[in-house]
Amino acid sequence: MRFKKFAAVLLSAAMLSAAGCGNKIDDGATAVTLDDKEISMGVANFMAQYQAVQYDSYLMGYYGENMWTSDAGDGTTMTDSVKNEIMDRLQEFYLLDAHAADYDVSLSDEEMDEINAAADQFLADNSGDAIKTMGATRENVAEMLRLYKIQAKMREKIIAEADTEVSDEECAQKTFSYVEFRAEDDDSGDTSVADDVTDAALQTKADEFCRQAKDGDLEELAESNEYTVQKCSYGKDDLSEDGNSTSLDVAVLEAAEKLKDGETVSEAVEADDAYYVIRMDSTDDKDAAETKRQSIITERQDEKYDETLQGYKDACKWEINEEEWAKVNFEELYTIKEEETDTTADTSADAAGTVTDTTADAAGTVTDTAAE
Repeated sequence: MRFKKFAAVLLSAAMLSAAGCGNKIDDGATAVTLDDKEISMGVANFMAQYQAVQYDSYLMGYYGENMWTSDAGDGTTMTDSVKNEIMDRLQEFYLLDAHAADYDVSLSDEEMDEINAAADQFLADNSGDAIKTMGATRENVAEMLRLYKIQAKMREKIIAEADTEVSDEECAQKTFSYVEFRAEDDDSGDTSVADDVTDAALQTKADEFCRQAKDGDLEELAESNEYTVQKCSYGKDDLSEDGNSTSLDVAVLEAAEKLKDGETVSEAVEADDAYYVIRMDSTDDKDAAETKRQSIITERQDEKYDETLQGYKDACKWEINEEEWAKVNFEELYTIKEEETDTTADTSADAAGTVTDTTADAAGTVTDTAAE
C-alpha cells in the first residue's frame, strides 16, 4: 500500500465546533525525555489533539459536552485517560524508532517524500485557525506519520520471530448448537427464552423442548417456538475452569463432550442459573480448528511484540515533563467533517476505506466554524 493511502486513513477530516482561541502550547518545549533524546511538546500535543478529534466525533453523543471532565471508568477524567494513552503511544513509537536499526528498518526517500507531501496537503486543505488549535505544523504532522510507519514496519519484523507452528491437536475443536433457557429479569438483556418463570417451570420447559429436539430438527423447533439457536466451538483446554475461553460454563462443555456427531442431550443441562439443550454438530470441526490455529498464532505474535516492547521499556529512562504536559487540554471540541463525494473522481475505496473525492487521498480537511 502506498503511503498516501495510509496517510488518508490516518488523517481524518475534522472541524472545530466553535471558533477556538488557538494553540498556546510551546512547540519547542520538551514533553518527555527518552534516555538522551528530547521529544517536543509540538509532536506530543498534536498527537493528543488529533486523538481528541476521534473522541469528540464518536463519543460526544454518548458523554455530552462535559465528556473531557467525565470519569473514564478508572478514577481519572477522560482528559487524563487520553493523555496517558498518548504518552504510552509516544513511548512505544520512539522506543521502536530507537531500535529500528536492530531490525534493519528504515524509511526510503520515496516514503519520506510521501510523508512530507501528505503533511503539506493536510496543511493546505485546512483553515489556519483549526491548524493552530491542533498545533498541526508540517513538522509535527510529518513526524506523527513517520512514527506510525516505523511502528508498522517494526511490528511486522518483530512478530515474524513468533512461533507459528501449531499442532492439529493443539487447535482441534468441537462445535455444538444449543438453546439457552434462562428466566428473564429487568437487567438480563437478551435471552433465548423471555418468560419470567420459576426455576422448576423453566426446567420443565427446557426438558420438554429437549425431548422434542431429540426426535426432530433443532433449528425448526426453535424457530417455531421463537427461540434462538446459538453455536459454540471449544477445545480440550476449555474443559478446565482456568482454561475455558468460551462464554459458557464448563458444565455445559462437559455435557457436550459426551455427545457424538448429531446427538442431542437426553435432558437439559443445568449451569449458570440456566438450562441448555445441546446438539453436537461436529467432534472434529476443521473450519473452527483453522480459526483457532490463526487465533493461537495471532496471540503468540501479540505476546512476542509485547515482550519485545516491554524489554525496551525496562532498559530505558523515560521522564515526562509534567509541568509542560499539564498544559495540554481538550477544551476545544471537534467534529469529523463529512466530505463531499466527487462523482467524477475514482470511487474505489482503497485510499481511506470509504468513497471520497481526490483531496482525501492526501489527508482530509480540518476547518473551523465562526462563533455564534
